[in-house]
Amino acid sequence: MIECRNIFLSFGDKEIFKDLNFSILEGEHYCVTGSSGRGKSTLLKLIQAYVRPDRGRIIIQGKELNAANIKVLREFTAWIPQNINLPVQNGLELLDMLHMKHKRPQVEQYAFNLGLEAPIIEQPFAIISGGQKQRLVMAICFALDKSIILMDEPTASLDEDSIQLLLRTIGQMKDRTILSASHNQTWINAVPKRIAL
Repeated sequence: MIECRNIFLSFGDKEIFKDLNFSILEGEHYCVTGSSGRGKSTLLKLIQAYVRPDRGRIIIQGKELNAANIKVLREFTAWIPQNINLPVQNGLELLDMLHMKHKRPQVEQYAFNLGLEAPIIEQPFAIISGGQKQRLVMAICFALDKSIILMDEPTASLDEDSIQLLLRTIGQMKDRTILSASHNQTWINAVPKRIAL
């Protein structure tokens, strides 16, 4: 499903990855761990081709990620970044932008599973908390039904109860391949497999 083979990457004089190798099978959930600055977020960006390695190969769904097929391979992936800055005012506008209005019931179910009430999808992002916004965006991304979910610091704005609800929700996604990056110990301990950087 996702493979990194002999990945080397440097930014200037700083070496980020040296001969990084791992393989994630369909339906598995891995967490990328490591101290700040070790390349956790960068690894997720590599898999989305927002960053290109100096050397090595990234293989998704059996196809090598390259300039010719980036767009096709991104169609398999939902990307949930750490910092969520959106050109819309609320969840409904985001659904409209993503052509997902027909998926509002699924979004509201995911939102409920994450501890949110249905009307939050109509509320302005400016008046809801960072944790509520993060969970609403997750609910929308989950409803995209992509086979791969990439999550950068998914617990960044969440309290312990919300973390448990998120873990329970993604634990039910047996058909999804999930790669998260986190330094939160509760999250790391709960995720079945790890990639240590």
